[in-house]
Amino acid sequence: MPDLHQENKVFLVSAIRDIFLGFLDVLYPRHCFACDKSLHEEQNTYICESCMKIIEEPEAKRCSKCGLKTGPGIASSSKGCPECKNTNLRFEKCFFVSDNIEPVKTLIHQFKYKKHICLATPLGSLLINHLHKKTIGKIDSVVPVPLHWKKKQERGFNQSELMAKKISNELSIPISTNNLFRAKNTLSQTQLSRTQRQENVKGAFKVKNPEIFYQKNILLVDDVLTTGMTASECAKSLKNAGTNKVFLIALARSKM
Repeated sequence: MPDLHQENKVFLVSAIRDIFLGFLDVLYPRHCFACDKSLHEEQNTYICESCMKIIEEPEAKRCSKCGLKTGPGIASSSKGCPECKNTNLRFEKCFFVSDNIEPVKTLIHQFKYKKHICLATPLGSLLINHLHKKTIGKIDSVVPVPLHWKKKQERGFNQSELMAKKISNELSIPISTNNLFRAKNTLSQTQLSRTQRQENVKGAFKVKNPEIFYQKNILLVDDVLTTGMTASECAKSLKNAGTNKVFLIALARSKM
């Protein structure tokens, strides 16, 4: 027989929660973090339905290696497309929710620089939804691209780590947040050329205990990939530690 007491309890908790959220909506009206549209009439908490539709539009054909869009007649293989086949990217494949355009671009900015860490939940969900559409195979560990401890202390959090934790919790995959670490406090990659980026991150990442990653398939998590140099250097260190395969998933793919 159904437990009526338990059902009533669940209903009461749900009703109280709805009243509380409604009260908060009056005091602190919710707005979309991407376009600032009011969310008062919507179920979504952080991103409006219009922006979500744009984000979830069918993606263009991409190079499986570097993630750049590939036009008609442009071939892409496991070695990459004409843009990346000679760059020696060390990860097997990469996956992206979107190009680094609106509304994803603003959401990342709000998350990363405005420190709206609540966005880790919906942005992490976007990564998870994207993973469900792909065939990757068994993943043994989720690993965020690490920040140097000084940078993390300055920002207060690692955005990639917060999203990686969401993926780990939802998909029940173990996460490693400190075995791969950034040994060098490198310059920001933003204003650097491809060659400068590669040199900037050379030797920047180390693995503390190689046995933890030995023969494992790793899902590397980042927010934005531009040239792939940072993620590739991470993959290089992971493979030097005995990792089997490294796959990358990021929110956005930017192009220099």
